[in-house]
Amino acid sequence: MFLLSLTRILKFAFQSFFRNIWLSLVTVTIILLTILSLTTLVLVNVITDQAVAALKEKIDISIYFEPQAKEEQVTLIRDQIAKMQYVVAVDYVSAQAALEKFKETHAREELILEALQEVEGNPLGPVLIVKAADLNHYPLILKNIQDFKIQEFAKEIDYDDHQLIIQKIEAASQKIKQIGLILSIIFSLISLLVVFNTIRVGIYVHGDEIGIMKLVGASNWFIRGPFLVESILYALFGCLLFWIILFALLTFINPAISAFFGDINFNLGQYLLQNFFFIFGFEFLVITILNIISTFVAMGRHLRV
Repeated sequence: MFLLSLTRILKFAFQSFFRNIWLSLVTVTIILLTILSLTTLVLVNVITDQAVAALKEKIDISIYFEPQAKEEQVTLIRDQIAKMQYVVAVDYVSAQAALEKFKETHAREELILEALQEVEGNPLGPVLIVKAADLNHYPLILKNIQDFKIQEFAKEIDYDDHQLIIQKIEAASQKIKQIGLILSIIFSLISLLVVFNTIRVGIYVHGDEIGIMKLVGASNWFIRGPFLVESILYALFGCLLFWIILFALLTFINPAISAFFGDINFNLGQYLLQNFFFIFGFEFLVITILNIISTFVAMGRHLRV
């Protein structure tokens, strides 16, 4: 009996969905726009986190020593810095390694390479790269390093403070998130209204059938069933259509995002594939709940005897 009722409900739902195909397409399109706003919120959050993490990785204090600095002197200074509070790592780059890295960085700049060849020997000295546990610790570490009075060995102490850039990225991200949230709310309300009116049209078309079912003793749940399934179909088709379009657009979007991150290993397409079921499930659940609420409200008056 249950399977027979379920079969009838599903049959009725699919018939209603495809019978009013243009109305269904409009409803699915509005749901697609709602999902777009929700996905934008997720992606902005992910891309911002990746961008900030990438900048944090690049922040350090680099101490450049004179070419004549002895390895024993540099090693001693490295050990002293490593004992400082908040310092998590001190990397030692030899003069030869610094030269090789310089050549690799400027591999396409012929003038610089030619000038380097004219210089006798290695013009670069060893380098110490200091990493802190937190961004806010760098100023204190820098002050402590300067207190060591190592200027006679070090020709430059370089500290690239990306804190301002990070704050700007986070501020821009917050504004985009706020806009995305407002759009999500607007499209959600529009989606509620569209689904509400779509279900009402379906109720109007099947008004006589609903009346007959009520007269012969059909339960409210049996009458609601097809319309609830139809509202779930709107959510399912809207989610599927959106993700098909998104993965098709990734062919053009992904290279631009990869270029934005530069040498940071982040692939948006790979991230979406890895988290597809989580994001898709969340969006489908939200849209389905909204559609079910619309359906219950739309059918409330018609089920009262």
